[in-house]
Amino acid sequence: MKNCTNDNDTLQNRTALFQLIVYIPVLSLGIPLNTMAFWVFCCKLKKWTETRVYMINLMVADSFLLFALPFLIYFTKYDHPIDKLCSTILNIYFTNMPMSILIITLIAIDRYIAIKFPLKAKVLRSPLKSASICGFLWITVIMYSYLRPKSEEKEEKFCLRKQSIQPNYSLLFSIIFWYFIPLGIVIFCSVQIIKCLKKNMATTSHETKLIQKAIHIVSVNMCVFIVQNSSLIPVLADYA
Repeated sequence: MKNCTNDNDTLQNRTALFQLIVYIPVLSLGIPLNTMAFWVFCCKLKKWTETRVYMINLMVADSFLLFALPFLIYFTKYDHPIDKLCSTILNIYFTNMPMSILIITLIAIDRYIAIKFPLKAKVLRSPLKSASICGFLWITVIMYSYLRPKSEEKEEKFCLRKQSIQPNYSLLFSIIFWYFIPLGIVIFCSVQIIKCLKKNMATTSHETKLIQKAIHIVSVNMCVFIVQNSSLIPVLADYA
């Protein structure tokens, strides 16, 4: 029993160290970049487009995640009781983490439709439809966050410090549903977009450079999605 406790403490310490290594750069870069993005998409751009709607919603979700990160690191490192602060931070995390992932997934799907089916895109895509989809997702994810099964949390003494050996199946399901399924969709859409762009590679050097730039952006976005959101998995996995 003592060995299990020591192993659990070692795992907690390793998780906390990993979070410090990952989240300190995320915080230091995320705050100024998110502020700059807010200024560009909310103040500089005048025309409402599907991308602008998605990006503003993404920035809101990311801002709340950045706010929650220091608390998550503290809860993992130290024994903080399960109180109102703990519940509030967990609700913020379980609302905005899946929302951020879903919006990035929507952006990938939107680009895929626009490039793969340009004629249908005129009917399927519009800023109003994008805003309606985001609104529906916000309501759904908030309801999930506040109504998710919390019986396992009542058995624990400290916030985000799992003591029992019983697996938290609801959180394991969340990892699969909120991360791996969107990951598959993002990879599929990104690969299809890149293939489509390469097929339409123009003969002129200027158009070729533009297409290559678009391919680079899609590739980088896919890699950022994988790296950024996989770094959030330890919080869930450690608690599951």
